[in-house]
Amino acid sequence: MTDQNQQSPDTKNRILDAAELLFAEKGFDATSLRMITAAAQVNLAAVNYHFQSKEALLQAVYARRAGPVNERRLELLTAYENSGRAPAVEPVLDALMRPLFEVGSERECVPRLMVRLLYLDAKETSRAVFAAQFQEIFRRFHAAFRRALPHLPEQELFLRMQFVVGALANTMASMKNLHALSQGQTEGAVSMKTLQWLIQFTAAGLRAPASSEDSACAS
Repeated sequence: MTDQNQQSPDTKNRILDAAELLFAEKGFDATSLRMITAAAQVNLAAVNYHFQSKEALLQAVYARRAGPVNERRLELLTAYENSGRAPAVEPVLDALMRPLFEVGSERECVPRLMVRLLYLDAKETSRAVFAAQFQEIFRRFHAAFRRALPHLPEQELFLRMQFVVGALANTMASMKNLHALSQGQTEGAVSMKTLQWLIQFTAAGLRAPASSEDSACAS
């Protein structure tokens, strides 16, 4: 590969595409640069030229997908907050979830990549990438949920938000598994109907009465 080829945008995108698929399927630690270069049909010099390290490549992979999704989330949330409507859980959930559903069928590995980063590869590198992409998102949505759910203690609100993220990640990553387990009685891919049901389900959990310490300990 010539220097000109290895510096081209096409080469960079091939590296990103290959790394995205491999990180989603195998995880960060189990994916080697050699595997990425083989899948992208580039040499190691091209990876080093564009990304310098595997850690920087992971950051670039996630920023490429999470960046537009998070921009869309903030766009929807801002539109809702500027609408003058009373604080409510459903519009906030819609702003959080809808952008992933809009791209879910287009890039099926994106939900798997999210699950990898959130749960399966929860190490220092993955946590740093996750924090860089989602700290502002968490701050904005926490404030929106706080206005809609003033009855919840802070710790319980944080945990319920985590439950929501878990339900979203599992739904996005596991629809084909559910389709197989239900013997075809469910859709094999995410849909806007799935989004509506997920919002209805998680909204009920978020709005549930706050748990007292005594009842929580007794259970």
